[in-house]
Amino acid sequence: MPDTAEPVRDDAVGHAEGPPEAPDIRLKPVLLAGLFIVVFVAVTLAGMRLYRDMVITSPNTEEPRTFAGPALQRDPQGDLARLLADQRRRLDTYGWVDQTRGIARMPVTEAMRRLGERGSDAYAAPLQPELVPPLGSRGGAASPLPPPGTVAASPKEVR
Repeated sequence: MPDTAEPVRDDAVGHAEGPPEAPDIRLKPVLLAGLFIVVFVAVTLAGMRLYRDMVITSPNTEEPRTFAGPALQRDPQGDLARLLADQRRRLDTYGWVDQTRGIARMPVTEAMRRLGERGSDAYAAPLQPELVPPLGSRGGAASPLPPPGTVAASPKEVR
């Protein structure tokens, strides 16, 4: 049974306060840990430098070799000049793109001149012919439309 002569300092029975904590931290362990970290980093860097000096600059190492680049093109400047000349020729001359469908190309300067002559109508949508089904059909259906005012016949009666 607990001693009743000792006063209880907490609301819960048996939960008294402990001794007060120290107002400061112990500085010696913190400084030692920091010193060990600094020494570890310094020793590591010194070891890496020593390794680099001994291994990489030793007389036994070979100089890096250079290799020729891949021979993808024999004359890249000439290829580029030919490509640009071909593109310039296509932009500056008339020619067929697809003669069977009637598609041709024209020089860019001529196309720009023609667009300038048209004015604001140059960018309007082209007129498309309207496809109208023949009179009396139902848009391509097999049987013609019944005359107005009559009842449609069943498919069995049409045959």
